Amino acid sequence: MIRAMTPPPAPDDAAPNDADTLRREFDAQLDAAREKYETSVDNTLGVEEEYAICDPASLDLVPRYEELRVVAVDAGLDQAVAGELLASEIEFRTGRNETWGDAFEELVDIRRRVAQVARDSKALLGASATHPWADYREQDTVQLPYYEQLVEKMQYVAHRNNTFGLHVHVGVQGADRAIKVADAMRAYQPLLLALSASSPFLDGRDTGLASSRHMIFSRNFIRGNVAPVFGTLDGYLDHLRWLNDVDSIDTVGQVWWGTRPHVLHGTVELRMFDGQPDVRDTLALTALASGAIAHLCTLHDAGELPDPVASHLVDENCWRAARWGTDAVFIDLQDVASARKQCAAEAIGRLISAARVAGAAKGLDLDVGLDRAQHLLDAGCSALWQRSVFEETSSLADTYRAVLNATMSSADETEPVKRGS
Repeated sequence: MIRAMTPPPAPDDAAPNDADTLRREFDAQLDAAREKYETSVDNTLGVEEEYAICDPASLDLVPRYEELRVVAVDAGLDQAVAGELLASEIEFRTGRNETWGDAFEELVDIRRRVAQVARDSKALLGASATHPWADYREQDTVQLPYYEQLVEKMQYVAHRNNTFGLHVHVGVQGADRAIKVADAMRAYQPLLLALSASSPFLDGRDTGLASSRHMIFSRNFIRGNVAPVFGTLDGYLDHLRWLNDVDSIDTVGQVWWGTRPHVLHGTVELRMFDGQPDVRDTLALTALASGAIAHLCTLHDAGELPDPVASHLVDENCWRAARWGTDAVFIDLQDVASARKQCAAEAIGRLISAARVAGAAKGLDLDVGLDRAQHLLDAGCSALWQRSVFEETSSLADTYRAVLNATMSSADETEPVKRGS
């Protein structure tokens, strides 16, 4: 494991810079992007998990980010902890891991230590993608210049985003190769969203959705849903420069698509996932992300990468994923003209199989994670589990307490992975 996929900024680093300095930094990052990708390593992994901070008695969101950050730093998690927009949210992230097995060990260790940080602070952490009853209008935001400027710019959109996601970085070597793989990966975005869906409850009610987070984020945030097709790194960088020229973005991170090339790290970042209460499901999705990217890299290198699917067609399947999760019926985007449909079990099962073949060919040791992904598909996504708990208890509080319990305890229930298994 190599530390620091995305080093969290210290509060002093978040001070606003003047426009000329920001533009020079922006241009320098774009100028360095090709080298970042040419020296990247295929299938390195970095994982970021966002947690809700909750009161252990009421289970309400509480604005205790800064307090927990200090405790986390004291516990040796200074390189893993980061802030997000909400003062009732905290993020923990791995460094760059060379293998899925390395990511497994680091993430399980982080979860265990994070849970202890929460216990020591008399708090609970939740990793489902929404809080079931918190009123977004009552939530404080982090008092750092970057986020203050974002709230000023985005207004309601920023305030409404009380969501908790999971992001997976996958290394891809080769600048244009990475962009073409990211373009192709967009077609799989709905499948990964469906498997991860974990946010059926919002605003004190059952939304009828599997992922209300997706609908909040992708439908509110500009540049938050399905990315355009870019074709080459130059095409991507030209778009980022144009967005900066017209004052739409200030940093390269202000494109929030579900699948985005991350020029600072030489990765394809998969951001479509709902947060997962059980860390084993986070690791399953990480394995599937790695295997899916490996599959597309294999197709690219053989000259067999399919043409990218239009964004509006991918979005049709994103809606189905958000609405029904692993019960969705998807459109076959490789044969749009036929109007063929396929159930999630078929579509996601085929992706798991392709990931397994590609992972084995590249020696990625993904089988344990992909076995868990198949289990998640067979059992149903977290949203379906949460609904089953609610049906048994008729209580949102009891349902969310089950989510919190899984978040806090699942790392302790996770068996070590045997390398080479």
